[in-house]
Amino acid sequence: MITGEHAVVHGAPAVVAAIEQRVHVSISFTDEDTLSITSQIAPPQQAPMDRLVAEGPYRFVIACVLAFKHRLTGGLQIDITSEIDPTLGLGSSAAVTVATLAGLEGAATEDLHSQALKIIREQQGRGSGADLAASLHGGVLSYQIEGDGPASILPLPLPPQLSLFNVGYKTPTSEVLARVAAAREDTPDEIDAIYREMSDMSQETIELIQDGNWEDIGPHLAAYQSLMQRLGVSDDALEAAVVRALVASDVIGAKISGSGLGDCVLAVGAVPKGFAPVEVARQGVAFHDDS
Repeated sequence: MITGEHAVVHGAPAVVAAIEQRVHVSISFTDEDTLSITSQIAPPQQAPMDRLVAEGPYRFVIACVLAFKHRLTGGLQIDITSEIDPTLGLGSSAAVTVATLAGLEGAATEDLHSQALKIIREQQGRGSGADLAASLHGGVLSYQIEGDGPASILPLPLPPQLSLFNVGYKTPTSEVLARVAAAREDTPDEIDAIYREMSDMSQETIELIQDGNWEDIGPHLAAYQSLMQRLGVSDDALEAAVVRALVASDVIGAKISGSGLGDCVLAVGAVPKGFAPVEVARQGVAFHDDS
């Protein structure tokens, strides 16, 4: 995510980019009444179709199958390979959910985003769906959703060079959101004020990008980083990475990317020392016939 973290869950706009790292989901329909799943990130799993429970490392995949189960007459063999490190906040759960649903449908249907968002929220309790939109559509997007209403998803001009620095640890997003929610219960006025400032900052960033002015978003990214500090989701390692990025030549701006308390720092405009370049995926979900 380029901007909009945390506030997007509460209806604020955000800017999200799809990264050219993909999850590949191969689905075969079988005559056996079982679901078999294989991947390189967890041991194989097999279960009867009438005893499926969405839990464990494949809970998002199983939840997709359960949502589709009434349309099945047999079982499934699902094989997953991923270019995404699941320990990073690059939307791996969103990517596998979108890919699995699209594979079961055989197409990227109009309601796929809302279907996927329902599954994400059932499995982790919260979620804006911004990373789902990135996985589905690709590119850079302006994203906004309020409650259970339909999402506004609009394409934006592609950015200059993007790069990421992984600080080496990650607090699960659900845990970070729970901490912020607890803080909001204690100081609702303060947290809501931060959300409003985040919303305003994201909207101004979107307007600059819509006009093609990526080079002018640096102060907005810096302001958003300060708001992440006030929200309590930054830490010393993240702050040090932001500072290291900002002293590099040609960097337009830098900030946390994701929920915070670990994970990644994003730099826009260049690749500072220790950062890795990332490519924006111009295409979202894609289909391949291996028959």
